[in-house]
Amino acid sequence: MPINRNTDLILNRYSRGSVPSDSDELSAYLSEELQRLETIIRDMTDASIQAVDNPPPAPRKGMVRFNILPWNPLSNGSQQLVVYNGTAWVAV
Repeated sequence: MPINRNTDLILNRYSRGSVPSDSDELSAYLSEELQRLETIIRDMTDASIQAVDNPPPAPRKGMVRFNILPWNPLSNGSQQLVVYNGTAWVAV
């Protein structure tokens, strides 16, 4: 199965685009660059290990969390690192 940005956690490197010489294109350039930065920062946040007591609203394959009760993804009352495998949270 190919990697899918919507279901798999993917980190991409940011590299700045070429600044347009035409001042009329500058606004569109800045908007696009800021959107790219926002996406990369969001993905980095999703990729970081976080202690949480609720599951992420839209988990992606590869997310790692330290579950804090009352969130009980393994149904065993433990608090531990879990990773989302694309269909369920499993112990690390």
